[in-house]
Amino acid sequence: MAAMPKRLRRLLTALVLGAIATLLLTFLPMTLVDRGHGAQIRQVYRGEFGWFHARDHAFGLEWSNLQLMQTTLSTPLFDGELPGWAEPPAPPYPKVEWFRVGTLATGWPLRTIAYRWTVSSMTRLFPMAAELDDQDTSIVYAAESVLTGSRGGGPDERQVLWVGVGANVVIFTVVLLGLLTFAGRVRGLGAGNRVGQNAPMERHSAGKSGSNTSTKM
Repeated sequence: MAAMPKRLRRLLTALVLGAIATLLLTFLPMTLVDRGHGAQIRQVYRGEFGWFHARDHAFGLEWSNLQLMQTTLSTPLFDGELPGWAEPPAPPYPKVEWFRVGTLATGWPLRTIAYRWTVSSMTRLFPMAAELDDQDTSIVYAAESVLTGSRGGGPDERQVLWVGVGANVVIFTVVLLGLLTFAGRVRGLGAGNRVGQNAPMERHSAGKSGSNTSTKM
């Protein structure tokens, strides 16, 4: 029974540290990113609408840039994989030439927040047209926009990805709980060894004191 409060304290400590680690690794990747790996451009289809899709990644970050195609399909089609946080908004869409939806997801090991830019005019240059977004810089610009409000005023939307938040907290809590448990056992072994080393010295001191008393008598 006496050990239960210690285990509970250890669990609560690991849980709090796990939540802090999740928060830290949500924002830290945006401050560290220098460049992406180079965006790959594909085409995805959702119903009657096709999209150019540029996608890039870096540590703790994923970038998705969608640009609506000008022509619609006569037969609805669902083709091309997108993460849930990168899915385009539901129609109708504005009748413009450069309708873009850029999304930056951040967090490690799972993504925890998604930031979105929805742009229907070329007077706002970020995100750039997806069919041209084949470099490694858009993911950096997106992180700068989130942190500083640059590139046209920052994202338009923010979505907390609760599945990722919960999973990351659990992962970090389990790892930290294991480390705290291991550290506690090491401290316990160290304390036990010190007690074992002190015991012979105490017995020797007691024996020596007894011998001195007998001599005096």
